[in-house]
Amino acid sequence: MSWLAILRHRFVAVPLGLFVVALGWNIYVGMNDGGIIAGTVVDATGRPIAGARVVFFERSMLNYVEQRSVTTDAQGAWRFDGMAVHIGQIEARLPDGRSSERRQLRLWFRAQNTWLAPLVVDGHR
Repeated sequence: MSWLAILRHRFVAVPLGLFVVALGWNIYVGMNDGGIIAGTVVDATGRPIAGARVVFFERSMLNYVEQRSVTTDAQGAWRFDGMAVHIGQIEARLPDGRSSERRQLRLWFRAQNTWLAPLVVDGHR
């Protein structure tokens, strides 16, 4: 029996395939587990908003509690580092009281690096 025939046998191919998938997933996790959550804040026309406060809410037993916040830069960009979470909510708030919709954040694994679509703050309070 040749090596190729042995590798094609289902009792070899299936466990080998599962091993390759598990190895690939663990390599991916190892390269993307810095806990970075980042994005931008824009207005309804798509222009970046500087000075917005972006708040991360972590789930507690009953509700979501404000955990951390950062301020956007001149390009409307924000970033949280070292976030060892896999579920939470993100919201942008402006000093004048306007805010974005609170966005649910669900990650595949704890401390996954992720870049979110822009948080949009409209003209209404």
